[in-house]
Amino acid sequence: MLKHYLNSKIETISYDKDIDEIELNLCNEDRVVQYYMVSTDYNGGKKAIKNKLLPIIQQNKTSFGLKNGNISIRFVVNCNGEIGLFRAKSINENLEPTEFDQSNINYLISLVGELDNWYVETKKEKKYDSYYFINFKIENGHITDIF
Repeated sequence: MLKHYLNSKIETISYDKDIDEIELNLCNEDRVVQYYMVSTDYNGGKKAIKNKLLPIIQQNKTSFGLKNGNISIRFVVNCNGEIGLFRAKSINENLEPTEFDQSNINYLISLVGELDNWYVETKKEKKYDSYYFINFKIENGHITDIF
C-alpha cells in the first residue's frame, strides 16, 4: 500500500524512505523545476488523464462519505518521463486543510502512479526533472472532476 504525506504548503519533494516505496532516479536532484517551465505534461494533457482515471474511479465506486473538497497529488516527473515521490494535500470546500480517508488517497496515488505516458521536452539540449500535480474534485463524497 502506498503511503502519503499530507503537506500544507508547496515545497520541494525529496526521497523519504518512510514515505516512498521506491527512489526515483533524478537527473539533477539539486534542481527540480515546475512543469510549466519546461513543458512537462502527460501526452494528451490533463484531459487525457481525466479520461483515463475518472471512469476507473467511478467504476470502482470510490466514496469519500458526504465530504466536499479537493485532493491534490503532487509528484516528480524525472527527465526520462518516470514518476514518483508522491505527496498529497487535501482541502475542503472552504479551502481549509482537511483529511480524507487514507485508503482512498492511497488508491488515487496508485492510479496516478500507473500513468506512464509522460512527455518531457528538451530545453537547450537538456531534459529536466520537474514537479507536476493532479487535482481531484470531490462533491458529495464522489470524485466529479480531475484537473
